Amino acid sequence: MFRIFFFIVAVVLVCAKEWTHYTKQNEIRDVVLMENGTLWAAFAWGLQERLTNKTVNTYMPGNNNLKAADFFQLFALPGDDIIAASKSGILVRKNKNSKNFEIINNSFAEKKRNLLQGLGKRAENILILPFEGAIAFFDYEQSRSVITLTQIGSSSLEEYEIKRVAVKNDSIWIDLGAFVWKRRMDWKEIHRDNFLADQNSWIEARDKKIPFDEEAKPPYTPSVSSDFPLQRARAISLHENNMIIWGIDDDADYFVRVRNDEWGWRFPANTSPFYDNQKDATSNSLALLPDGNFAMGRWGAGLLVFNNGFPEAQFTHWFHSRNTGNTCPTEWSNLADEGWTIVQGLVPAPDYSGYIFSYVSESKYGLGFVNNSGYSICVKPAEASSPVAFAIITRQREAGNWEIYATWKYSMDSKGGGVDFYLTPQNKFSPALQQKWTLPFDSPTDFAFDSKGVLWAVSESKIFYLSQKDDEWKEPSYIRGFGGGMISDLNTDAQNGLWVSTLGDGAYSFSQINNSPDSLIAKQYKIKDGLLNEIVYGIAIDTVKGKVYFAHDLGLSVYSTALVRSASGYMQGGSPKPVAYPNPFRPNVHSSVTINFISEKSSVYILDSSGKRVRLFRGKDLRGGAVVWDGKNESGKFVAPGLYYYIAADGKNTAKGKIIIER
Repeated sequence: MFRIFFFIVAVVLVCAKEWTHYTKQNEIRDVVLMENGTLWAAFAWGLQERLTNKTVNTYMPGNNNLKAADFFQLFALPGDDIIAASKSGILVRKNKNSKNFEIINNSFAEKKRNLLQGLGKRAENILILPFEGAIAFFDYEQSRSVITLTQIGSSSLEEYEIKRVAVKNDSIWIDLGAFVWKRRMDWKEIHRDNFLADQNSWIEARDKKIPFDEEAKPPYTPSVSSDFPLQRARAISLHENNMIIWGIDDDADYFVRVRNDEWGWRFPANTSPFYDNQKDATSNSLALLPDGNFAMGRWGAGLLVFNNGFPEAQFTHWFHSRNTGNTCPTEWSNLADEGWTIVQGLVPAPDYSGYIFSYVSESKYGLGFVNNSGYSICVKPAEASSPVAFAIITRQREAGNWEIYATWKYSMDSKGGGVDFYLTPQNKFSPALQQKWTLPFDSPTDFAFDSKGVLWAVSESKIFYLSQKDDEWKEPSYIRGFGGGMISDLNTDAQNGLWVSTLGDGAYSFSQINNSPDSLIAKQYKIKDGLLNEIVYGIAIDTVKGKVYFAHDLGLSVYSTALVRSASGYMQGGSPKPVAYPNPFRPNVHSSVTINFISEKSSVYILDSSGKRVRLFRGKDLRGGAVVWDGKNESGKFVAPGLYYYIAADGKNTAKGKIIIER
């Protein structure tokens, strides 16, 4: 077997202009040496190529048309092309003279079988791919499957797992542990081999051995940079230039602070004397204030508050039933979990004077407030619908009162429940119940207000909103493009869009049709779209810089898009100067040119060198303060190479610039 190197460092790479990925999971899955001396290595996050001159090229989803990850196997081809196979069986190929990958087969992924790591072989133009419960033969030159077998000889591959595959000249051996089977093959005529599935065509090796050893894989050391310190990111909270990431490393949970794009250190998330199970919880109970102070509600250890220290924050206050100095909130009274204090609903107060939280209690759940000085008050409303409360959300009314929406469940193990709505004076925390909703679907796991003020919620499987007209919770009557999945988090952007993460199906963004919450269009983000991992726990959105952060099982992915930004201040004093990129724009290389930092209220004219209008953009074309031009005129034809001008005018301000188009 090849040598495995694991470094407590991270890979951080900008994959194209839209995606940046952070991960420390650098275990090598496979290594191959090409004829020209180039080394290729496979990782969970992608692929790495080391040339003979020591130059290293790293490929991750979102760049070079790589639409797969989680690679288990590499195949070196004659002529120095490379094929990589993912755990699910997706095959991608890169020609040595091309910058981009292409998918040559994804049909194996539909079978829902996992590839067995590092056991595949190549014989002539045939790839032998061992899966759990099957073995496939694939012709990579014709990009088609030859056959998939679930039995070798008299042995079922569902019963006996493949331990090794060996190929030498015209023979193949398959080691199943209890049996070793051998067969002669005519690799060039395999498509005409009508007896490949015939169990009698396979011969059992009586000595249960393959007559030669496996060739050793070449050693490889990953080329990495940066110090992303978490194996898995689980939650993100951000406010302007401050961000807190919570995640798991070495089976313990930690925080990482980011300030002004500078990364701080990893530090323990639970510094209280009470050990708990927060690392196994899926709820989002992390809240960050504008000054950088933050708090976390925990499954057992109550509420912990930290200051804004950088690169490492300091633990300042602990609120727990067993803390003799402050027993607010109270414990969840259960003999099996004595002393456990469960705080899983937590948000900043609407005026950022502290935090508002919910907690589980014996008879009725409680609501609490902690100010920035560490003073706390807890209330158990007599009208509360249940002992169990989780997600909450708040906002301030024009009159100054605070609205509090708290989700509740019938019991700790139940999914059913509803929402309780409270009002409290801003200067005296005393929540008074205003309304109860018992929902016909599962209890919410997260809330978010959109930019129009509509309150949205998600359960593990549904999206719904509070209809201000009907004063009831409703599912949208029409959602196009949403394939479902186990929902883990909800957030909203400055363009009235919704973002949802799932545990296994990536993430979705939703836009409203005709500004109606009752009709949504979904766009999915998976590995093929640039996301590094599809088990996504949390989403955070920077509506100033235009970035969407995804916390997932491999670390962190960041998607840069103008479509989530607030562009109200562009083309005004102090705002970024409009810019066009790439410039020069080469249509045979680039898909489009972007004119960025444009007022959404403007009209953008593209003019040729004579001043003739070529294209006009306005309205939705400028969503988020950027316009994307594909180099075509209003007739849909590519314009000629040369000098072009753009003019953006919103009635008060004007911005101008040049774009050079080259062939």
